[in-house]
Formats: sequence, structure tokens, C-alpha cells
Amino acid sequence: MARLVALVQARELPSGMLVVGPHGVGKGLLIRAFLQRVACTEAQTGMVPCGNCNGCRGMLAGSHPEILEVVPEEPGKEILIERIRAVIEFLSLSHSGPARLVFIEPAEAMTINAANALLKILEEPPQGAMIVLAAARPASLPPTIRSRCQRLRIPVPDPDQVHGWLLPLAGEGIAVSEALAASLNRPLGARALLEDPAAAENWHQDRETLELLLRSASPFPVVEHLARRDLASWLPRLQRLLASAQQFLATGAWDDFGRLFPRDALERFSLQRGARELARLFQESLQWQRELPSSLNPQLRCESIVLRFWRHGD
Repeated sequence: MARLVALVQARELPSGMLVVGPHGVGKGLLIRAFLQRVACTEAQTGMVPCGNCNGCRGMLAGSHPEILEVVPEEPGKEILIERIRAVIEFLSLSHSGPARLVFIEPAEAMTINAANALLKILEEPPQGAMIVLAAARPASLPPTIRSRCQRLRIPVPDPDQVHGWLLPLAGEGIAVSEALAASLNRPLGARALLEDPAAAENWHQDRETLELLLRSASPFPVVEHLARRDLASWLPRLQRLLASAQQFLATGAWDDFGRLFPRDALERFSLQRGARELARLFQESLQWQRELPSSLNPQLRCESIVLRFWRHGD
């Protein structure tokens, strides 16, 4: 964060900054801390915002006059061109502080039209403007946008450090090792599983539906269960399960995620599908995930996904 703050203080802003890293690694936390530090009127040369000044309070309340945050109207939905037009209008205003800042998360949620509109801003940025993009899948962004942004990569922390950070949060419910595996090794996701009963219940329901997919002789009970699930959380866990099955076929060993499921059911599922079919299902699951923001009927989407597992080799 120190490098970002120094750029603002020196008024040497790039028109765009692309912050990349896996889901749940803390990209949003880092960027919001940076935005609050820029907004803070009391921090002076330090890196930590005071949290009490008008700038900090405005940032935390989402009402700071020189900071605009752009997110989908609903989780999992697209960022439409209207939101980027609001960015253009926002950046056209004069600023009294060191910069006028825009934060877009997740950047890959922008529609093609929205991305094209943003590109025009990046090509001819207003003076004193900086657009910060957060993306877990930067390859989904147009190359023209990626090429006009400085890149900052947020690495996955050392597993031992993450485990030590989470250990004080563990109680009588989910163990730290399960929380990490269930969150796909995303530190913030694991923390949510340990602290938030709703997140823990969502994981238990996702796991129940995945177990039913492994065991069921018929697709219809699975469709019924899946129709009640949030595909945005379930599909990444399905992908991880397919990867676990592929690893078992290749090495004969189970990874941390695979060990969360009944061994007999997962072994039978893996052997029945085979390596080629598992790889094909994994690739198709990525497409299902990309299609989530579209308006396809949820029931039809669930039926299409589940029935695919009963059509071997299609």
C-alpha cells in the first residue's frame, strides 16, 4: 500500500491500476484501506488512516466526494454501461484533494459495452484521476484495458501464516483445516466460515448437494437440491471436487478438499467418469460459471448442469 500512497502524494498517478489475485485473498481490503488512507486528513506520513476524521468517515460511509466505488447491483451480476457512464460523469468533476479515485470490483463483471466505455477513460484520463480495478480473472478483461493499467499482484499468503491467523477463530464448529479447504484456500473465505454461521451453513448445504451428486443413481434428487443452492458458491466447489477426482486418478491420493467427502463415493465417481470425462466436465463447469450473470431460467440452468453428469462422453 505504501507504493500506492506515494504515487498519490507525489501526484504521479497512473490512469489505471489492476490489482489481481485469487478470490478471498484480500484485494478489496487492501484497496479500501488505500482509499481510506488517501481520504484521511490526519494520517500525514503514516500508512494507517485515523478512522475518525471527516475523510475517513466519508470513505467508510460511501459518501466521500472524491471516491467512487462501482460494484454489481447484486452479487454475481454484471456491471452495466450505465455504471461506467456514472464514472465518466464523476471524473469530469474537479477535485480539491490529491486525486479523484474510482474502484471497480470485480472488474471482470463489466459487460463488453461497459469495458469499452472504461477504455476511453483510460486512454484519455482526466487530470488527477485514477481507476483501480480488482480482478480474480484478469484474462477475462479485454487486452486493451490490461495494457493500459499498471499491475499489482496480491500473492496467496504462506499456508502456515494463514493457519496461524485463523487458529484463534476456531471454536467447536468447523476446524481450521476444513474451513481452508471448503473456502478453496481463500483466507477471508475461511475466516467467514469460522465466524459467520450463515457462511458455515451455506458450506454444509453445498457439501450435501455435492455428496448427493456423487452418490445418487438419478439426477432428479440432485436437481431438486441444486435449485435451492447459490450457484455462485456451489460451482467453484464443484470445480474443486472435479479437480480432486482428477488428482486421485493420477496419483491415488486425495487432496484436502477431496478428504471432506466420503471416500467410497468419490472414488466410485472418479473411476466411473475417468480422467478424460472429468477434464471435460471441469472445462464445461467454467463455462457454466461464466454464464451465471445471464438471464437463463435458474431451474433450467440447474437441470442442464446436473443432467450433463448423466450424459457421459457427450
